[in-house]
Amino acid sequence: MKWYQFLFFGILSFLAVQCSEDFQLTEPYKDIPVVYGLIKRTDTAQYIRLEKAFVDENIPASQISKIADSLYYQNATVNLIQTATNTSHTLIRVDAALEGYPREAGPFATLPNYMYKIRTNSLNLKGGEELKLQIDRGDGSALVSSKIILVSDLSFVFPDDGTRQLFFAYRSSYDFKWKNKSNTTVFDLKALVYIDEFDVVSQKSISKIIEIPFAKSQPGKIDRIDNISSAKVNGSEFYNFLHDKLVVNTNVERYINKIDFILTGGGPEIQGYLSILNANTGITASQEIPRYTNLSEGFGVFSSTVSIKKSITLEPPTLDSLQSNALTKDLNFK
Repeated sequence: MKWYQFLFFGILSFLAVQCSEDFQLTEPYKDIPVVYGLIKRTDTAQYIRLEKAFVDENIPASQISKIADSLYYQNATVNLIQTATNTSHTLIRVDAALEGYPREAGPFATLPNYMYKIRTNSLNLKGGEELKLQIDRGDGSALVSSKIILVSDLSFVFPDDGTRQLFFAYRSSYDFKWKNKSNTTVFDLKALVYIDEFDVVSQKSISKIIEIPFAKSQPGKIDRIDNISSAKVNGSEFYNFLHDKLVVNTNVERYINKIDFILTGGGPEIQGYLSILNANTGITASQEIPRYTNLSEGFGVFSSTVSIKKSITLEPPTLDSLQSNALTKDLNFK
């Protein structure tokens, strides 16, 4: 269910702002649905969040947002329709907090944390197929709908399947390349560095994972059906993150077991949301926050994502570099 958490929480923060007192002043009293859903074919289940915007002439939005009954539709029906076969699937409403997805504290009521769920294996989704979201709010209002093309699979060009090791010196620089279809337009690339720490005094070991973001919300090549996109992976970022995230301790020996490079691609709807958000940041931004939607009613984001992983180990000369570089020599890598 997760992607690049910055996007998930970024959209929720964006929607929270849209439901602020300023929003209340600029909209007439009406029912406004708010929808969030990112389809990821490799997840075991898909979740759609459906809520109401807080528009009331007498009660501040900050108060309404804390009332669960005001946050959710009581009789809504959420369907995913595979348009190629006109097959409709009805999602069930669940309390996501009971499924390991608690809602973070903030402007909204945290319990219950209702979402609409369906098991992925009941859908048999394929990259490149059209998927329609259709929502009946259960009160006679117009249906809420959105159509997307599911993002297609990705594959690394470099490092390719035959690449098992890489050398990371401070001045190393690699162009990570991948194949993507034109329906996948924006990318994140991050590294998960798996480190074992052994305390020679206590004789205890612990494992750590350091996350290094090498590319965030980076547009890809989309001018052809089949494209090759790329992102820079610089050794300097690798060394700086190790320096910033690890504490010098002469009693601790450190061992890097492997690095997982995670590439995530998103559909054009995600890129559209990010473009609008970024267009209104900086010193020239207006005070009015733009609203993004790819829904027929209300606002929100319905899109899809896909991720692939490449695992590598470090070539032996990397250890010599870690032990001699000013940023990492005191971290006691072995």
